[in-house]
Amino acid sequence: MRIPGAAFLIAVIAASPVLAACPQQLAVYEGVDGIGALEFAGGGAGMHPELRLLYEGVEPVTAYLSHDGTLGRTEVMIPLNCPEGDVTGAELAACLVYQGTVYTVAGDGVGQLPAAGGDAAERLFLPNLKVALWQNPQFGDRGPAEPPAELFRLSGCQE
Repeated sequence: MRIPGAAFLIAVIAASPVLAACPQQLAVYEGVDGIGALEFAGGGAGMHPELRLLYEGVEPVTAYLSHDGTLGRTEVMIPLNCPEGDVTGAELAACLVYQGTVYTVAGDGVGQLPAAGGDAAERLFLPNLKVALWQNPQFGDRGPAEPPAELFRLSGCQE
């Protein structure tokens, strides 16, 4: 049986031990539909890294990760055009364009984001990201040209 070229390439990349050995805090993901990317940054021992959302023609957007100790999951917040310095809760709410849980998706189901230092997840799911970012007025006329992905696949490692 022949495997079409693109499917074969994806299978080879997905099975790549280089990507499997990538620490989560250095992982790079691409939208499964080819739209947008996520790039982890920072994250020392015991710290959660930040994410950068990358879309063609759009300034990189920084997202902040925090661990919800009560529910044992990692939350992501994406503020956009927030005031500088200390902000009040109301000011933060006004500039927060997305807040949600980061889920991993693998053959055995849905899980939680690995801790810093753990192996990078194969796929990430950010529920409702498309709804939150697509044509959001906080971007003005500088937002993503196409609806953003919510499901991302591991595509590289920054080391």
